[in-house]
Amino acid sequence: MATAECLPELFDRTAERFPDAVAVTGKSGSLTYAELRTRAESLAHRIREEIPGTGSRIGIRLSRDIFVPVAVLAVLKSGNAYVPLDPEYPEERVRFMAEDAEVRALVSDRPAGPGTPAVPHLPVAGPDAADRPAGAAPLPAVAPGDPAYVIYTSGSTGRPKGVAVAHESVLALLDGCAGVFDIDEHDVWTLFHSYCFDFSVWEMWGAFAHGSRLVVVDADVAASPERTVRLLADEGVTVLNQVPSVFRTLARVARDTAPPAPPVRHVIFGGEPLAPHGMRNWREAFGPGTVFHNMYGITETTVFVTAHRVPEHAIDGDATLPIGLPLKGYDTVVVDEDDKPVPPGGQGELLVSGTAVALGYLNRPELTAERFVELALPEREPARYYRSGDIALLRHDGLLEHLGRRDNQVKLHGYRIETGEIETVLATADGVQEVAVVVGTTTAGHQVLVAFYVADENLDRTLRSTAFGKLPLHMVPVGYRRLDALPLSPSGKTDRTALERMPV
Repeated sequence: MATAECLPELFDRTAERFPDAVAVTGKSGSLTYAELRTRAESLAHRIREEIPGTGSRIGIRLSRDIFVPVAVLAVLKSGNAYVPLDPEYPEERVRFMAEDAEVRALVSDRPAGPGTPAVPHLPVAGPDAADRPAGAAPLPAVAPGDPAYVIYTSGSTGRPKGVAVAHESVLALLDGCAGVFDIDEHDVWTLFHSYCFDFSVWEMWGAFAHGSRLVVVDADVAASPERTVRLLADEGVTVLNQVPSVFRTLARVARDTAPPAPPVRHVIFGGEPLAPHGMRNWREAFGPGTVFHNMYGITETTVFVTAHRVPEHAIDGDATLPIGLPLKGYDTVVVDEDDKPVPPGGQGELLVSGTAVALGYLNRPELTAERFVELALPEREPARYYRSGDIALLRHDGLLEHLGRRDNQVKLHGYRIETGEIETVLATADGVQEVAVVVGTTTAGHQVLVAFYVADENLDRTLRSTAFGKLPLHMVPVGYRRLDALPLSPSGKTDRTALERMPV
């Protein structure tokens, strides 16, 4: 991987090495690295015609196709930061994110609707999409510390929070992973996840940093394990990024249907605790040719923090796997309640420092000051740390284990979800007196969001409608249950453990 100071420079160096290699494939066709660069620069010039200067935020609202990386690269080349606005999100949430981020233009493939911001709309495809505007000035230089994107995550107050991440943080991620994976221009990656999910940052730039081909997976295909398995074989995918719960279904389908074997060399897990049985099913279907990696990461620390290559003997076990060791360039420390590092065998909150730590929360100075802190820890240079809110165990062998959360934030299907945000939304429904949202387990063993509420009558349909109208799909509870009262712990707080044990 070539060194660079910003993401456009990194891409250009790759495009100069492999101009005729296919960079991206999707339902609309494919683009070589040279073609992708040309289209992105054309769009970058059009952005600058509408929005002179640099440092603005530009919304991207596109279906999953080859034009997503075109738009991402164009915004970055124009000297601005992109804000992903998933077209499948409710209009109200899109409107909030666009207004909160103060997006000044929108790259879109759909007509304006009630939730789209009243800013210039720029098409990403069309007959003139590859034409550079006449007399266009050179594109601006981009500094390492400039924001590259703002991705919104769940907020406990009902207000999503935008995480601003710099170019240098993404480059630090790529550098940190360089010694973990043997990736080159012959590999084929998938952009499997929504570009509103930070896994997509790794998927795009992990491919582009090495001259690999990126296959953009249509949302309908990604939702179908059968179609996904076929796509992996048809496209010759070698690097697959997955949330463990999604992979378990994928591996079970593969085991039961015996499809053509894809040439997957690396499966990279993130977003949830990893248990072995999905990997065993994959082995049973396709043999031992795939290496599995358990990664831990946070949007606020640019996708990944630690890595653990799963040993063969662990695949045959039943224990949840460790999250491993910090990537090169990252520093992790487990601290007690007084911010003192715990000894081996101890547990506490996991703090993360390094260039990959994000710039902070957009328009949230108090929250930024609370979570991004300057600390002078024993035997360490003073540094800026991110308080993850995750509880970790520092094993005697130096490996880290993830033990859960300090707060009510949960991780489900790869997303970090503040259940308080869902509760705030549901509490707006008429007739709801109290509400609590937890992760429950179905009789089939699947983890799902469940809303327990107190009301004088059954409001399941009302609450479901409220959730669908205001929350992204991954935050909409699957189950709803009316109670006469929420159970309380001895301290008088809602007993979430008791709710988690109730049947779904």
